[in-house]
Amino acid sequence: MKNATPRAWTRLTLPSAGPAALALLAAVVLVSGCGETPAPASSPRAAATFSAPSTGGAPDDASSSSPAATPELFGTEFQAAPEHDWSKGGPPPFEGVLRGWLTDVDESGVAEYRPIRFTQSGGEDGHFDGPEEGDVTRYAAPIAKDVLFLADSGCDGSSQTYDKATNLGTEKCTRQTLIDNVKEAASLAGVEGLYRPALITTENGRITKVVEIFWQGGG
Repeated sequence: MKNATPRAWTRLTLPSAGPAALALLAAVVLVSGCGETPAPASSPRAAATFSAPSTGGAPDDASSSSPAATPELFGTEFQAAPEHDWSKGGPPPFEGVLRGWLTDVDESGVAEYRPIRFTQSGGEDGHFDGPEEGDVTRYAAPIAKDVLFLADSGCDGSSQTYDKATNLGTEKCTRQTLIDNVKEAASLAGVEGLYRPALITTENGRITKVVEIFWQGGG
């Protein structure tokens, strides 16, 4: 049993220390000094409240309040596009992480990219789709000089370099390799599986990270 608090003792000043007073003093100390009664579970003091840390993930492809939320690799819906009048001006950058294809890059290093979704065709088979023909949804941003490019099939495309637990590329390759790969794919547009699915991160209007998504079907 812990000692009574000083505040409890100040309330026990008695005019005499006779047997009756001592008995009363012992009874009061016993009640006030043996620890506090546990708060009921419904009391604010007992009910712990906390905010779970964000995992950075987003459910399938629902629009997220966090522009940097990472989409599911094989989500079946296109990620929601920020409001933009596609008929006016050039395409804007997509701020955050887009599951998409890099479809072209110009001589100044500005790349165009489009959102993609995964379409399952039975069992574990399937493929990635871009927006339907005629859909103008696309984005454009310069590729940062220090872009992090992680390939899923090696820098020369001849080996498997991906994490089997995540299906994401692991081999760090140069910015020029990324640009060359995009240009090659663009020159052969229409060939199935040529564009590489990737998580494309854009920050402050620049593409800062491209991580290829590995899957057996290719594009």
